[in-house]
Amino acid sequence: MRILFAILLLHISLFGVDDTLEYYFPEENGETQAKRIISIEIGKGEISRPKADTLAKKEDITRDIEFGAIKLGAEDLGMRLFLSYRPMEVEKDIFTHSFGLELDSMVDISSHFRFFYGLVGGVILYQIEDKNSSVGYTKDSTGYYGLEGGFIIAFTENYELEIGGRYSVTNINNDTPDSSYIFDRLIHYYLAFNYRY
Repeated sequence: MRILFAILLLHISLFGVDDTLEYYFPEENGETQAKRIISIEIGKGEISRPKADTLAKKEDITRDIEFGAIKLGAEDLGMRLFLSYRPMEVEKDIFTHSFGLELDSMVDISSHFRFFYGLVGGVILYQIEDKNSSVGYTKDSTGYYGLEGGFIIAFTENYELEIGGRYSVTNINNDTPDSSYIFDRLIHYYLAFNYRY
């Protein structure tokens, strides 16, 4: 972490960013204190797969998604860990929800502004319309993993606004004669409100 931070400082100094910005590690000054976090997240994105048949010039299959999330976590020593639950609606015929872990490294730029980047992973449970099924849909599950990043604006010691993005790889595979639901990428753009205590 400290090596990455040193590289970031070198990069900033080489490109002439204002020298009046203060960078610090809170734990070095004894300022750190473990915090619990409750986060409410809303966002949009897409679920997609690459061209199924390049020779036939079939286009990428992409579906828009809308989602919300509730995340419970903790933060200490420049790291943050969340447990998340995220229901997602993929147009009208697919509904998914995920249970995941999100581990982030925090970079403090000032007392009110921070960057973060990290790893995500978990399980997606999905329900797809299926005319061949007696109940009208098929249920299944698959894993996902990926990366996330963004920035945080702290309004007070307890309240924050977070803006971020997330890219994940998955394997939703439900191919029938009537329909083909095969997706391998998830992209999320989100806004979150964090309460730290």
